[in-house]
Amino acid sequence: MSTSQQQWITFPPNWTWVVVGYCFYILGHLLPLALLYWIMGSGGIIRVIAGAWSFGGLAVVAFIIGYRSRGVTIIEPIIAALVYAATMNVAFSNFWTGTLEINGALWLVLAFVASAISAAMGEMMQHMKTKPS
Repeated sequence: MSTSQQQWITFPPNWTWVVVGYCFYILGHLLPLALLYWIMGSGGIIRVIAGAWSFGGLAVVAFIIGYRSRGVTIIEPIIAALVYAATMNVAFSNFWTGTLEINGALWLVLAFVASAISAAMGEMMQHMKTKPS
């Protein structure tokens, strides 16, 4: 493969970056939500901001992972986002009662889509920045 080609998916994935990506999601997505609720409460506008960050934050973090991870493809942020979304689904839903609601499945699909698109954008930005002129 020449240096001008972009490799998007490789198997097996780099599991180190999956774990790093998961930690990025905890620090860059969950922690801001928790701090928002802790500092500002759960009033009307806070719920709107938290709802926007719940989806938008996934995209922002996936972009950062894609941009920061040199030589890593988009599969690692996607796996990290799916594991993170499943963890949040288990932690904050009725998963243990046997009722995995449609919201939980939708959350996984949104995490996949947001992380795939944003990680690809981050990888493209990284590739453009490091591409020789």
